[in-house]
Amino acid sequence: MKPCLSLPEGRLRPTEPGDLNAVLALLHDPDVRRFLCDDIMLPRETVADMLARSDALAARGLGLWVIETSRGSVVGLAGLEPVSAEIAMAADMAGKIEPLIAVDPAYWGRGLARGALEALIGYARDTLGLTELVASVDVPNHRSRQLMQRCGFTDHGHAAGPAHRLVLYRMVLGCPATAE
Repeated sequence: MKPCLSLPEGRLRPTEPGDLNAVLALLHDPDVRRFLCDDIMLPRETVADMLARSDALAARGLGLWVIETSRGSVVGLAGLEPVSAEIAMAADMAGKIEPLIAVDPAYWGRGLARGALEALIGYARDTLGLTELVASVDVPNHRSRQLMQRCGFTDHGHAAGPAHRLVLYRMVLGCPATAE
């Protein structure tokens, strides 16, 4: 079971079936879907399937969380998931885990994406015992590329993507934090 993860201005909460409308609205926002969904309007059934796959991954501690503000508003989506089939073929990425971050554009610039990514990194290292995370970001998605670099991911090459060329990233995770 995935835990809630604290953020400076809110929390990551494991997705629930009741989050479908909020996640659908987020993924339909033009600024979010441009890169995250390759500018495709995902049908409701596809998003429902995403949430169901997330539930199936929960036993491994993986899947999706919603990003909630301290007032309980859902303003984004975060996740740790196995890399997609397209990325698995590139640069030794098969079998790896990658983070996913999407924030409502009305909340951009407030540190939510960075806070969510840092929480996922800590959880992956300290709770799941992962030694590495990988990521792929569309070349034109400058904001996400900067986020990856600020959080300690390093460039690991390029690959073809469905809509854009991708920058591949890796992060070697240090030793788990010890409780004092």
